[in-house]
Amino acid sequence: LSDGLAKHPNTFSALFVSMVRAGEESGKLGESLRIVADQMDRTYTLERKVRGAMMYPAIILSVMVIIGILMLIFVVPTLTATFTELNVKLPVTTRFVIGTSEFLKQHPIAVLGGLACLVVLAVLLARTKRGKRGFEWLVLHMPIVGGLVKQTNTARMARTFSSLLSSGVEVVSSLAITGDVLQNSYYKEVFVAGEQDIQTGAQLSTIFARYEKLFPPMVEEMIAVGEETGKLPGMLMQIAQFFESEVEQKTKDMSTIIEPFLMVIIGAAVGFFAVSMITPIYSISSGI
Repeated sequence: LSDGLAKHPNTFSALFVSMVRAGEESGKLGESLRIVADQMDRTYTLERKVRGAMMYPAIILSVMVIIGILMLIFVVPTLTATFTELNVKLPVTTRFVIGTSEFLKQHPIAVLGGLACLVVLAVLLARTKRGKRGFEWLVLHMPIVGGLVKQTNTARMARTFSSLLSSGVEVVSSLAITGDVLQNSYYKEVFVAGEQDIQTGAQLSTIFARYEKLFPPMVEEMIAVGEETGKLPGMLMQIAQFFESEVEQKTKDMSTIIEPFLMVIIGAAVGFFAVSMITPIYSISSGI
C-alpha cells in the first residue's frame, strides 16, 4: 500500500506514506492510519482557527481603504469646488488630501495599474527564496502574530514528530519528514541541522536548545525528560496538546486584542481626514 501511495505525491504527503509504511512493517497498519487521520484533522483545525483569527482585521482594514478611496473620489471634489469659489487659504494637510483626490480622479487607470503591479510584484517576490524568507522573518517578529505563528509551528512539529515516532518511524526519518511538513524555512533549518546532529550522536533536546527564539524553553526541557525516561512520543504529544490549546485560546482572544489597535488606526485616519476638511470650513465660518 505504501508503495502505491508513494506514486501519487501530489495527493499523499511524505508523512502519510511514511506512517503507512511503518504500520505495514510493524503489523499495526490500522493504528498508523488512525494516528495519521487524527494528525491531519488536528492540523486542519489549527490552520482554520489561525486563518479565522486573521480574517477579522484583514476585512476591517480592507473596508477602511475602500471607503477612503470612495470619499476621495466622490466627497472631496465637492468640498474642493467650494474652497476654490471662496478662495480659501488651505493648510498643508488639506492640500495633500485634495491633491490625492485629484490624482485619483485624473489617473484612475494608472492607480489601478500601479496597485495591480504591486500585487503581482509581491506575489512574485514571495515565490523567490529570499523574498519568502524575508516575509517569514517579518511574520515571526510581528507583535501578537509572531507569538501565534511560533506556537502554531511548535504544536504542528510536536504532533507530527510524535505521530511518526509512535508509528515506528526511525528518528532521522522522522526529523526529515517533520521538516517537510513545516512551511516556515526557519523551522525547516532546525530539522535539517537536527538530522546531521542526531547521526553524530547528539541528543535531540540539545538541538532544540540552540533555537530558543523559535521554540519556547519548555519544548527543550520536556524533550530532555522524554529522552531520559524513554517516553519521547508521549512528551511530544503533551507539548502538542498544550500549544494547541494555547493557540485555540489566543485565536478566541485575537479580536479582543487586535480591536484596540484597529480602533487607533481607524481613528487616526478619520481624524486626519476630518481635520483636513473641517479646518478650511472653520476659517470660512470665522470670516463670515
